[in-house]
Amino acid sequence: MQITYQFLILLVSLLVLAKSASVVVQNLIKIANTLRFSTFIVSFIILGVASSTPEFFVGLNSVIDTTPQLSLGNVMGASIVLLSLLTGLTALLSGKVIVDATFTKKDLVIMNFVIILPILLIFDGKLNRLDSIIMFISYAIYVFRIYKERHRLSHPLARINHNNVLVESITFLFFGIIGLAIASNFAVDSARAIAEFLKVPLLLIGILIFSVGTNFPELTIALTAVRKKQKSIVLGNVLGSATTNTLVIALVSFLQPFEVLDLETFTVSVFFLVATVITFSFFIKSKNEISRLEGFFLLSLYFLFVMTEIVTKLL
Repeated sequence: MQITYQFLILLVSLLVLAKSASVVVQNLIKIANTLRFSTFIVSFIILGVASSTPEFFVGLNSVIDTTPQLSLGNVMGASIVLLSLLTGLTALLSGKVIVDATFTKKDLVIMNFVIILPILLIFDGKLNRLDSIIMFISYAIYVFRIYKERHRLSHPLARINHNNVLVESITFLFFGIIGLAIASNFAVDSARAIAEFLKVPLLLIGILIFSVGTNFPELTIALTAVRKKQKSIVLGNVLGSATTNTLVIALVSFLQPFEVLDLETFTVSVFFLVATVITFSFFIKSKNEISRLEGFFLLSLYFLFVMTEIVTKLL
């Protein structure tokens, strides 16, 4: 009876996720058109932060439970999921993921630096408040650069001048994001309960459910954006969420500085995060898009990461 209840919760959660994602995408487009902002920028700054709500909650809970290392591991896994699994799956299903034409090589270099910054700072075995301030500043500079240089559209769109429309769109966007956060939390909890009932190893639960589960909002939004032919939202959301993960670690380490006594625990994650960032960046700048074949390669990289984690942790 309990397992049936968990399956029902999972089904309802996924339906709410799908509907919330649809609401978010529709109103995001309305807001971008009304303010004459690029949908890429709106999805990068607003949606990228908002859809990272699960990571923020995991980070805050890890501070409360005095286990900040949990947040570090989750964020590293989440970035790998975003750049490989989510982007690869989207490219595979849609044929390609288009890169915003104004996204320059310099933007890409700065993005890579922001994503990998926590790894560089953890090499001394600890993250203190000075490290967190460095991460805060790096993230702020990057977001300001993205906003300043390309927040205006290069060509005019039909502008909606009615303020009520803007207020209504922001309201629906807010409730859509809340729906994503709540539904994703229920979906992850029910999936974990089902896995435990079926006696799936806790290792697999952590790798396959937790890191993927906290990215349910991004995954649902990406698939919805593809269906609605708004592919620019996909990459804006992915890059915004991936860089926001550094903001999460900055918050955690500022509230509770911590040491990582066993750096070898993160060796596989560090290696695959760097490999994923390099591969993702190469694909983006080669043709300003990620093709279906490249998407398949990114998916393969993710599954190789999962298998390597399983093998190394079980030995």
